[in-house]
Amino acid sequence: MAEQTSRYRRIAEQLKQSILEGTLPAGSKLPSVRKLATQYGSSMTTTLKALRTLEDERYAQARPKSGFYAALPEQAPAAPLQPVTIAPLDQQTELHLAMLGSDCRVRLDLANGAGSLYPIRKIGLLMRQLSYRQPQLLGNAIKGGGYPPLQAEIARRAVDYGCSLKAEEIIVTNGCIEALSLALRAVTRPGDSVAVDSPCYFVLLQMLSNLGLKVVEVGRDEQGCTDAQQLATLFSQRVVTAWVALANVNNPVGTTMTDENKAALTRLADQYGVTIIEDDTFGDTAFGAARPFPLRAFSSQVILCSGFSKTIAPGLRIGWLSGGQWSRKIAALKYTSTMGTSILPQAAVAELLKNGGYDAHLRQLRRELARQIVRLRAAVLRHFPAGTRVSAPQGGYVLWVEMPANCLPSHELFRLAREHGIGIAPGHLFSTDRRFDHCLRLNAGFGWSEEVDRALRSLAQWSRLPAGEE
Repeated sequence: MAEQTSRYRRIAEQLKQSILEGTLPAGSKLPSVRKLATQYGSSMTTTLKALRTLEDERYAQARPKSGFYAALPEQAPAAPLQPVTIAPLDQQTELHLAMLGSDCRVRLDLANGAGSLYPIRKIGLLMRQLSYRQPQLLGNAIKGGGYPPLQAEIARRAVDYGCSLKAEEIIVTNGCIEALSLALRAVTRPGDSVAVDSPCYFVLLQMLSNLGLKVVEVGRDEQGCTDAQQLATLFSQRVVTAWVALANVNNPVGTTMTDENKAALTRLADQYGVTIIEDDTFGDTAFGAARPFPLRAFSSQVILCSGFSKTIAPGLRIGWLSGGQWSRKIAALKYTSTMGTSILPQAAVAELLKNGGYDAHLRQLRRELARQIVRLRAAVLRHFPAGTRVSAPQGGYVLWVEMPANCLPSHELFRLAREHGIGIAPGHLFSTDRRFDHCLRLNAGFGWSEEVDRALRSLAQWSRLPAGEE
């Protein structure tokens, strides 16, 4: 009898956890009694008792002839968001971060693609031609904001997505990561609190930790975008100094915020003196007919960070930012950190932007990424356990996968996958705690093959293992 009590209670607690985490949002239909019984290996009677227990505790509502629906007790409102200090990495998490991106047999872990997606030959040819014609590009000092022709091309292209940028205020950086770091250093001081999306790109979390900043993780609305109401509360109560935003093709969930919300949030940030630092590095990969406007299109106070690592060649490491009122301070920080960015790659990128080759390449890149995302998404839904939820990205390279609560935690799945030469990005890295340990990020950028399909089948099979078993 005690064993039966333990079983129904365990089922109820796992479902409750999924409801509280938003994996099963309030109002969504819960799986049927039959499906849950199969999923948990329990009897129909035990499973029904678990659902009745949730109903008694007001985490579920029974609807006649329809089934059970997730709910949240009215007397337990969500706690207000609070800044947290990012704890030092434990040995396991540190090891996982160190392993991400290292060589493996099946690449499902990164947020870029195979070399065949990029105009690598063309960029290489441009660099060779430029180095012959203008050898000073290799010999001149690299200090300064950037290569003027590239700054001019960036400003010219920005007009197409609603931004008026001054070329002389654009600072070329060593990738978008340096752009974000410089912006954060310019507008914050150690101990300040910064709002980020949740889940949040793990490199950003470690950057904030290294800068001595506290973090407020902001949830998502029903469309999967940053919860505008939560942000508005943080702004009005002056909880945060800055918000690092990924409004276009968010990493890792792939959503794009509506222009209405972009306009409203930038107005609020300006009103309450909150600086928005925008990471728009995936904006050019958006699948729609028109490139989405960044937040900077709605306010000149936004620090816009972007780059060409996701569209031209990851190895070039050419990023940039437009700092507006912060430009002078950011330029000084750049000079005293990396001083400058190599000129020859900048000149090659400027030439690609100027001669029209970039636009033709982007159209092809977007089509191929959209095709690969659709194929990978269908395979995950086909192979993974019933109840698995997969994002539907609006651009970029990655999928966000939410597995049922009874699946193998992603930190264990990561270790097991690596032992078999498969790279994934485990969900526990994307937060300050373990709230996304039932999730993982998968990359579609390296194309489809039988080997990828076999890897997904293996991941799906391992995800069904009890924690701590192989």
